Amino acid sequence: MKGLWAFSVGLCLAQIAEAQVVIKGTIKDNKNNPVAGASISIKDTYDGATSDSSGRYSFKTFEKGIQTIIISFIGYKPYEQQIKLESGSLSVDAVLKQEVTELTAVVLSAGTFEASDRKRAAAVLDPIDIVTTASANGDITGALKTLPGAQQVGESEGLFVRGGTAAETKTFIDGTLVNNFFFTSVPNIAQFGRFSPFLFKGTVFSTGGYSALYGQALSSALILESIDLPDQSSANLGFSVIGINGGYQHLAKNKMSSWGGSYSYTNLAPAFAIIKQRQDYSKAPAYHGADANFRIKTSKTGMLKYYGYYSNNGLAFTTNSIDSLGYLDKFKIHNSNMYHNLSWKENLPNRWKIFLGASYTNNTDDIDAGMQNASKNDVLLSGLEFKKFGVDNEGNYFNGKLVLEKKLKGLSAIRFGSEYNFSN
Repeated sequence: MKGLWAFSVGLCLAQIAEAQVVIKGTIKDNKNNPVAGASISIKDTYDGATSDSSGRYSFKTFEKGIQTIIISFIGYKPYEQQIKLESGSLSVDAVLKQEVTELTAVVLSAGTFEASDRKRAAAVLDPIDIVTTASANGDITGALKTLPGAQQVGESEGLFVRGGTAAETKTFIDGTLVNNFFFTSVPNIAQFGRFSPFLFKGTVFSTGGYSALYGQALSSALILESIDLPDQSSANLGFSVIGINGGYQHLAKNKMSSWGGSYSYTNLAPAFAIIKQRQDYSKAPAYHGADANFRIKTSKTGMLKYYGYYSNNGLAFTTNSIDSLGYLDKFKIHNSNMYHNLSWKENLPNRWKIFLGASYTNNTDDIDAGMQNASKNDVLLSGLEFKKFGVDNEGNYFNGKLVLEKKLKGLSAIRFGSEYNFSN
């Protein structure tokens, strides 16, 4: 009886062993190196194994017929192969190809994840991120100053990065360098940027690595790209105690082009009458601003964009002089600024791209500084003659750029072109 039982158990085990199929093999990469830790499994089953340090694997399965074996490992393209499972064993060797992807590193930044070449930056902010940042007051650089690597400097405008000066940070709109991005400096008062964050679809701020397209030996680059076509035609009109504004954007019916413009007037006199300032303003800041734009989609991948801007502003104030007790330091400024930007980009055959851009800035400053007595009459004190001066300055700046890009395999690309700068 015992012999019969042992024979029956042995027969069952033999049948089970015959029903199983042993799958084994070796996993290597395209450089013939073993891939350890690769996952091997039969599709839609729980049967599988993991490769050892030499790339070998082995497992058993009861599945029969035509099946699909899947081999995967992080950093490599998934490998699939159809196999026919019968009794006995089956050898399946595989060579995994490295998966080349833009996602070689992920940077957690304010507002979004970015990992592409264009956004190899410390932060990428959309307009809502900027206007909802506490203390930024809707200013682009005001929001960026709250990020790691940027310093808070309350008495001067600009972006100060990792101990560098504001001059070491350059701003680019649609690929071309912007001169006079901020309103003209005023003693001990940081000035805002001239441009609304809603003009741009993305604000890219780099505190270290950035493309050679944006120059060398700079502490950082602020890269702004204007929106392409609006979602729909729109108009807006606003009133407040400190000013008025209005604008219109028209989208063509074929959604291939758009044009628009806006105007705003701001006068801070009502606000300063209620909220006392450290400076005694004889002329509260007043500002006129207007802009215009058009955008034309030249093809499925091409876009021609123009943006023009003009502003006229002025202010005057006095502060207690630290050089002579009982006297005041006077400062008065009138500024006008004009900016034009025209750019075109297009994808060409054979993975080529072309970018052509030009920008022009005209900036005029009329500054009058000096000293006054308590009655606010102009005075000239002996030894302090240097504090009385006037500046009547006009500057012109032109930047033109041509860039050709050839996309190579994987992450590689080669860019070359030319750039022209003129200033006086």
